[in-house]
Amino acid sequence: MYDSIIPTADSIPVHWLWFQGLLIFTFFIHMILMNFLLGGSLLTVWDLLTGKLEKKASGSIPTLVALTVNFGVPPLLFVQVLYGHLFYSSSVMVAVPWILVVPILIVAYYGAYLFVKQCDRARGWSAAGLVITSLGLLYIAFIFVNNNTLAIQPDRWGIYFENPGGRNLNLGEPTLWSRYLHFLLAALAIGALGRAILYRFSRIKKKEKERQIRRNLKIFGWMTVIQFGVGTWFWLSMPADVWKSFMGGSLFATAMMVSGWIVALLILHSSFTGRLTAAMILGGIEVFVMVIVRDLARTAYLKEVFHPSQLENMAEVSPLIAFLLVFVVGLIAIYYMIRLIFKSKSPQS
Repeated sequence: MYDSIIPTADSIPVHWLWFQGLLIFTFFIHMILMNFLLGGSLLTVWDLLTGKLEKKASGSIPTLVALTVNFGVPPLLFVQVLYGHLFYSSSVMVAVPWILVVPILIVAYYGAYLFVKQCDRARGWSAAGLVITSLGLLYIAFIFVNNNTLAIQPDRWGIYFENPGGRNLNLGEPTLWSRYLHFLLAALAIGALGRAILYRFSRIKKKEKERQIRRNLKIFGWMTVIQFGVGTWFWLSMPADVWKSFMGGSLFATAMMVSGWIVALLILHSSFTGRLTAAMILGGIEVFVMVIVRDLARTAYLKEVFHPSQLENMAEVSPLIAFLLVFVVGLIAIYYMIRLIFKSKSPQS
């Protein structure tokens, strides 16, 4: 019924699995960084309000903004390659709040620098900068959830004809709030884990270091506990044919879902017993599994509409080779810059 309003998909230069694999890989990196940034910012706001602010755990926020944005570009491009005709359409429907993401991100970036630079001078301005950054990131996350849910449900595109001015939000989506809360809890959990890792490599007194690591690991554990309930709410808010695919409807999808639950249980053990290395490894595995689960859910949503395997393959491998070369060079450059950052912060002899 809605097929007539879905644009024709573009052709792709190589087999769609190349882009699918790159999408999952780059989105995994982006999610780790984004969770460090958003979760770390929100936890720092809490520390600020409760008088427990530690500059050691918050000085990296501007760097995380830059890394998160840069590593957010590749997965966004791969989504546009594979699902561009759907993603562009949903972006038009939410055009006004979507385009506001750019200036709000710039303001959030400035707020992060204001927080760090004024932390030891003007505490009021510093706190304001941190709050601005956190609110900006919360807005961006909310708009991305709106856009992504709208992109996988063409049957809801009728809202455009009711309001063609580009000011639509997918507020009638049953999974909107559970998905958003699931997203925020994951950010808080991984953000706490990131802060524990940061303290592990910090040059502070051993006793204080161990205390901060235990504290952040407990936050990681408790956010995971709450996530069991919110994740179930989110899961069951999906259409029946989607959530049933994770309960035997698809063997691979079911295996990924079960794996996610098992890893989450192991995370509880490692976080509440203070095992940082195990928690770090398990946290990374959990994010990777959830990235795959998210992609499987999108496939289930679009089962009757579209699959990337339907895209025309032009068999032109040179653009892919050029991208991979540039991507590897970019990774090396970013790694080098991060090393310089850590070197500049280490005490000089």
